[in-house]
Amino acid sequence: MFEVLNSPIDVALDMGTSDPLQELDEPHTERLFRKALGEFRPDVVHLQELFGLPSSLIDIAHEARVPVIMTLQDYLPLCPKLKLFDTEERVCLRKDPGEQCSVCCAAAPTDSKDLRSPTLGVHLVNLGRRMPRTRDAAWRAFHLASEWAPDRRSPKRPPAQDRTPPPMVEATPPRAPAAAYQQRRDRNIERLSRADLLLAMSHRVEEIYSELGVDPKRLRTLHLTLEHLALLRPRSFDGPPRKLRFATLGGAASVQKGAAVILDAVRRLDAVGLGDNYTLAVHGLIEERFRSELERSPAVSVEGFYDPGTLNGLLESVDVGIVPSLWEEAYAYVGVEFLAKGIPVIGNARGGITDYIQPGETGWLNEDSSGSGLARLMAAAIRGPEDVWRLHGRIVARRDELIKTLDHHVSELDGIYRGVVAGSGGSRRRAA
Repeated sequence: MFEVLNSPIDVALDMGTSDPLQELDEPHTERLFRKALGEFRPDVVHLQELFGLPSSLIDIAHEARVPVIMTLQDYLPLCPKLKLFDTEERVCLRKDPGEQCSVCCAAAPTDSKDLRSPTLGVHLVNLGRRMPRTRDAAWRAFHLASEWAPDRRSPKRPPAQDRTPPPMVEATPPRAPAAAYQQRRDRNIERLSRADLLLAMSHRVEEIYSELGVDPKRLRTLHLTLEHLALLRPRSFDGPPRKLRFATLGGAASVQKGAAVILDAVRRLDAVGLGDNYTLAVHGLIEERFRSELERSPAVSVEGFYDPGTLNGLLESVDVGIVPSLWEEAYAYVGVEFLAKGIPVIGNARGGITDYIQPGETGWLNEDSSGSGLARLMAAAIRGPEDVWRLHGRIVARRDELIKTLDHHVSELDGIYRGVVAGSGGSRRRAA
């Protein structure tokens, strides 16, 4: 295995970048990649993400006559904040986004500390699990290490208390000029259009990349999967539920994920007298500005963190899942997790959610993605629980079609690799 440690490129996920041009070309990483290509001599290079890696790797692989496949599981090449969701809390499909990117990234970190701390935490927690007697010492070490910021270019910053950026950041001076962010977009589109194959996680992802300038001939939709989906077994319904139990997995973690949509729907259901006729379990993070009101609602229970390994039992008490995202979700696996349990889903008509929510078959689409739309669909389900029961039966009957196994996905990728290598006339030995 080849690994880039302490990449010179700052990685801040959906917090943006302060140096957009470095994400295009970075000499140290490029040198390491050329060396790895020469030693390993792969048949094909498959890029999953470019976090901490420059997009120049696409061209470097081609220089070495190695075909390139890239999975598009978010919008990072198009958007330095990952989600195409701007400071006005709206989907951003600008074709010349440079000015807006400089506003959105005005509060971007100048180092990777926000990722280093949790990374260190994972390793120390694992150490504590393997050596229980060291658990307390590991936690003390984590708190000390979280203040450690070995950055060659940036001074230490105080630890972030809230990773959620404020709705508006125009007052903050831009980290980089608008032209640099526009160059990032334009160069990435050029490079993606030279890849041999781009695997979009959903049809909407494929559509967006094409709409924003990537060569559509390079694009193909391929749904990914997760290993734990196979462990989720359908729950049983004895009949129409008497008092509907809704749940959302991470749906209140941020505005992008749907926190405002959830809260607005709860308010509207209270206003029409349905507050006592349902329950809503909110799992995962909750954005702080919405927490107190959700906690005060009698219908809502705030469940906190969950682990994928506990989902099978956790979802046994759920009748309807909710996926309220406002950004163009690449796929939103949480919806597929509900379906794997035989649970119908109410989802916003955004991104990949529309690939698996089929009205009348697997759930209901909230076409305008609003809180009022969600409240209407929830109210209809509350008043007509027999529809929930009927959809459950249809989902269970089609489970093998709806839930892709990991073995099937590996087989798909193997066929794709073989096809790309054959199409390129490649004669190397392995895949990277």
